[in-house]
Formats: sequence, structure tokens, C-alpha cells
Amino acid sequence: MLNIGIIGYGSRISGMAKSLAIFDIPYKVSAITDPRAKEIKKSEDPLIEDAVFYETADAMLDEAKLDGVMIGTRCHLHTEMACKVAAKNFPLFLEKPVAITFDQVRKLERTFAPVTAPTVVSFPLRLSPVVQRVKEIIDSGTVGTIEHVVAFNDVPYGAVYYEDWYRNYDQVGGLFLQKATHDLDTIHYLLGQRPKWICAMKAQRVYGGDKPFDLKCMDCEEQETCMESPFNLFYKRFEGDRVQQKEHKMCLFSEGIQNEDLGNCLIEYENGAQVSYTQNFFARYEAARRGARLYGYKGTIFFDWYENKIQVFRHTSPVIETIDFTGNMPHFGGDRELGYDFLMAMKEHRPSRSPISAGILSALTCLWARESAETRQFCEVKMPE
Repeated sequence: MLNIGIIGYGSRISGMAKSLAIFDIPYKVSAITDPRAKEIKKSEDPLIEDAVFYETADAMLDEAKLDGVMIGTRCHLHTEMACKVAAKNFPLFLEKPVAITFDQVRKLERTFAPVTAPTVVSFPLRLSPVVQRVKEIIDSGTVGTIEHVVAFNDVPYGAVYYEDWYRNYDQVGGLFLQKATHDLDTIHYLLGQRPKWICAMKAQRVYGGDKPFDLKCMDCEEQETCMESPFNLFYKRFEGDRVQQKEHKMCLFSEGIQNEDLGNCLIEYENGAQVSYTQNFFARYEAARRGARLYGYKGTIFFDWYENKIQVFRHTSPVIETIDFTGNMPHFGGDRELGYDFLMAMKEHRPSRSPISAGILSALTCLWARESAETRQFCEVKMPE
């Protein structure tokens, strides 16, 4: 029986912890530390019925007999808690982004240098069946060396970054770190190269505004005119079968919201390959798309997770090969792979396919994208001194 400790029992980590059961490998959540302990206990969640609650992460790590630890705190605490786990050399499941400041990413690199236990960073996209197949095609040489990538993420659920706790910039660090961290990690993985230079732009063109920061959507007087109101989400946008007032939903047009709602970056890799990436947070419904076009001399690969499809366009003959995937698994099938890697990390100390080095490189790339956007300068993607 594998014993798991959890630091920050939020919805993402609790969902991942539950999903481990699909592999029929005996485990239990035996220890938890979370400031919402009383609320969590009242939930009567069967997964944690035998868990011991600790006041602090330090107490849990010192006293509980653990085979692995999962971290699901707010983003600004990921680095601090990960470093505590590293000191114990426990196998770790760490949510992304692994860091939201340069100081944090430096600390992670120093702290994890001597660690031998595997860390599974929550990068499900790189492990999704679609990306694994694309990687196979690239490595086979079918399209030649990838020289150019155009990647895109049009987020259909972008409102969450302005109406929920994600709107707190000091806890999330902006949306390069929240969303691009996944996509850029996937590109790093597919190219097998390190980014060298980056330039970026970001803007807030839709969300934010002059409403009070603490205004709840349900308390606003503009229910019939605002397209983001619970009334219009149902009445004009046909979401759900009734008006649903959500206690936690805040006004998307509040002052003090710093998260951008669109962003772009250009990256040059060490081998000279170039990448452009764009993300948008006000696309909706069928406008959603997430994927990339990868260009080699001998062919082009297109993939989109929302379409569950890969297309290979040959440049040496007028042939298009289409690969369709079926099924609808969480995070396009990547969560299943992450769960298996974490179980194997605990059971056999098997190396992770989304290691801490990948988390650090992705966070570093996103931090330099943010820096470039704010300073209007090209930036070298390197660990700052």
C-alpha cells in the first residue's frame, strides 16, 4: 500500500489523487495539510476518510510515513512547498507552474540539483496520445528536422482567469505562466531543443475595468446587459438549463485585474529553429483550438487537441495523412499518463517523463516572455544571476 501526503487539497489535486485508482495499484491518502482542513473534513470524501490532518507541511513531512507527496497549493506556494519535499527526497507530484518569479525558479534549480527521487510535473499535454504520436512522426524523420512552429491556444473557458481566484496576479504571475507553460513545454519536448531568445507582447483588451475588485457577479445591477452575467450565460448564450448564480464568481470587469487576455511570443531555439505562439482568452465555443503546425523540409505536421486529429502533409508528393483519435479523457489523455508516472515513481522510483527540469525550463521561458512583454525587449532565455 502506497501512502500519499497532500499539501493543498484543492480540486485539481483531489481529482488527480482519485484518478490514480484506475491502475488498480493499492494506495491511500494518509496525510493532508491545508488551511481549509475543517471544510475538507466536512466533505466526507471517502478518499481521505483515513487521512491524518497536519497543521503544517513541515509537520506532515516530518511525522507521516509517506511514499510520495502531491502539491496542489495556490501557484505562488508551489516552489516553497516543493523545496520542503525535496529536502526529504520523496517522489513528488507538482502542479504547474513550478515557479512564478525568477527568485523561485533559481531556488528550485539549486534545491533539486542533488535530489534523486523522481518529480512528476503536471504537464499532461506532452504526455497526451496526440503529442506522443507527433513525437514519433518527428523522430522517424518523415518530415525532416522541424525548422518552424506556429502554435496556438484559443481558450474557450478563459473567464475563469478573471472571475475566480486566478484573478489574483500575485498568486498566479500572469497567463504566460498559467497557460503558455503547458504549450511551450510541449514545443520544447517535440523539438528536443532549448529556447535561446524570446520576444513577447501581451495586452488586456477585454477584461478588467472600473468595477470594484470585490464585486460579485450575482450582486451586479447589469444582469440583463452584461454578457458574462449568470442571466445572459443562460438566456443569450444557452449555457445550462437555468440561471445559475455562483457564490464565488467575481466581476470580470473589475479594477485591479492584471491578467492579460491575449499574448504572443516569438522564440529562437539553440539550433536556430523559430517558433511563434499565441494565446487568447475571449474565444468561445467552436472557436476553441489548441495545437500547432510544425514545418520541416520534407513535410508539415498539424495537430489540434480539440479536434483530436493529426495531419501530415508531404512536401515531396501530394499526399495528406490524417490520424484521428477517439475518446474524451481528462487533459486529452495526459492526466492518465501523469498518474501512472507518479505511481511508478513511488513504487519503483521510475524516472518521470515530465521531470522537474522540464518544469523549470518552461517556467523560465514564461518568465522571460513576461519580462520581454513588459520591457519591450528581446530577452535571452537563461537563468538570471
